[in-house]
Amino acid sequence: MNKLEDFEKKLYKRGEEAKKQKGYEVYKEEDAKIVKEGWDEETLKASASRTATRNLKIPFLLLCVAGVVTWGYFLYFSAEPFRTKDVQGGITGSERIGAGEEISFSVTYRNNTKASLRDAQILFTWPEGTLSSDAGVVLEGGRKMKADIGTVLPSQEKSATFRGRVFGSRDSVKSVESVFRYVPEGFSSPFEDKKTFSFTIVSTPFALNLNVPAQVVSEKDLDIALEYVNQSDAEFSYITLKATYPSGFHFVSAVPAPSGSENNVWELNAVKGRESGTIAIKGSFSGVQGESKSLFFEIGAPDAGEEFVQYASASSDVAIASSALFVFQTVNDSRDFSANPGAALQYKIRYKNTTNVQIPNVVIIAKIDETYIDVRTLNVQWGSFDGRTNSVIWNAVGVHDLSILDPKEEGQVSFSVNLKPAFLPKNFSDKNLTVASVVKITSSIPPEGLSGLPIESEDKLEVKINTQFSFNEKAYWRDGLLQNTGPLPPKVGERTTFAVSWQLSNTVNDVGDVEVSAVIPPNVEWTGAVYPEGAPITYDATSGVVTWKPGTVFAGTGLLTPAARVDFQVAFVPALVHVGQVVNLASGAALKGTDTFTGLKIERQVPLVNTDLLNSLKGDEGRISQ
Repeated sequence: MNKLEDFEKKLYKRGEEAKKQKGYEVYKEEDAKIVKEGWDEETLKASASRTATRNLKIPFLLLCVAGVVTWGYFLYFSAEPFRTKDVQGGITGSERIGAGEEISFSVTYRNNTKASLRDAQILFTWPEGTLSSDAGVVLEGGRKMKADIGTVLPSQEKSATFRGRVFGSRDSVKSVESVFRYVPEGFSSPFEDKKTFSFTIVSTPFALNLNVPAQVVSEKDLDIALEYVNQSDAEFSYITLKATYPSGFHFVSAVPAPSGSENNVWELNAVKGRESGTIAIKGSFSGVQGESKSLFFEIGAPDAGEEFVQYASASSDVAIASSALFVFQTVNDSRDFSANPGAALQYKIRYKNTTNVQIPNVVIIAKIDETYIDVRTLNVQWGSFDGRTNSVIWNAVGVHDLSILDPKEEGQVSFSVNLKPAFLPKNFSDKNLTVASVVKITSSIPPEGLSGLPIESEDKLEVKINTQFSFNEKAYWRDGLLQNTGPLPPKVGERTTFAVSWQLSNTVNDVGDVEVSAVIPPNVEWTGAVYPEGAPITYDATSGVVTWKPGTVFAGTGLLTPAARVDFQVAFVPALVHVGQVVNLASGAALKGTDTFTGLKIERQVPLVNTDLLNSLKGDEGRISQ
């Protein structure tokens, strides 16, 4: 079915369609009857007159219908809605550009609608860091441009070209944007269509070369050279070079001299094509050995909005030199080791030539504080012990590689020694004890090629000594701090009380978060008698758990001061089933705490308590009798 037939159906209603069909009737059945039966002259004349009249009406009716159909067809198609998708456009340009080179982007739009597009404009937006080179286009805010392209007729195509220079760092991705604004014929409000196009900066016109030593001596002046080069044939105006100094950098001078209070800006102004120059800076770094410092330089120019646009950058990491020779020690394969009294300490000492120059006659000296070690257990591999200085020495005699240490060469030496078996404080200052060791590496003949760099270095390490913590338990019926009652040995049907005592002692470090707990059986009674009164001890009747929280047990407790102690009382009434037996009164108590100096988790356990009171009674006094 074509569009004309579709329109014809929409034009007539059902009743009108019936009338239309009736207007086309030019032959009837009664006329056939007249022919068949024969006509008289008058009848024939009348019939002929009617037929002629009908024949005249037919062409006129057909012309009317054709006119109506044509008029409706025009109205139907002229009323077709405006479709924005038929306004088609896009941006074309290079996807890989060089920063600073002149580039162009073409924006094209085609009108595939039936209506004209009036007051058409193309609004174009450049990315940050753009300098326009198209003076014929209206600029808005530096990065926005506008092209008026007037009226775009149906099936017509129009375009505009935008030229500029985009700047940015190498491998950065930038985007441009276009907006096509127009007013379709028959409308009063504008329509817009937006497009974007992305590209990558693959090269830059400027290059920066930074020359600074990889290692520097703290607080010693050095020279820094920064060379800039314009690699293009174009001349650039208002060129500025900026430096970002790290913390600890001290500026001394520069040629040419910088501007600004921070001595970090050089206004180079115009730089011609293929021109180069050098900034010579004198300064120093301060910091700890091995610390890294980062220098950063950038070159660029302000855009139309006076924002700095970077054309190129350069950076370099500078290390505060530890020394040409490096030494590093561990104890039992750790840098943070804590040891129990009497423990064996295995020292491993790694050394290295950090330079690209041979270093002769290398000597390694390790000195350990003998206050807390047993010197008789000292065992040295490939070295010797000097009793005059209490030092272990390695040189070319025992370690052949130390005669000449090649560039980047490294190695290892070792020794071991035991801690003393016990440490009992003599006063309150005897706490938080450590075993200190200092290892030094040097050369008796420093090479000339390392002039200005420190040759020797040292490494200090401390081993923390864990405290010795004691948890003791006693149980009694007589001769204690709590008075007990009842028969001994316990008798069936009679109530006897017993006391349990927990005592804590500590040597050289405070122990915090101390907690002790035990379980009392359900057939044993908690009497509530406690010594000292008000001690931090509790009893949970539901679970049968008794808990003591003394908090921190300080160094020297039980040695310089009395032991931390708590006593509590329980009671038991035996039955016939218990005769001849020893009955449990409390489970084995468990203690936990933390050495506050070394971080060691401390756990202790004591035996369970029964009516034998930890074998402190005589004979069968702990067995139930009748």
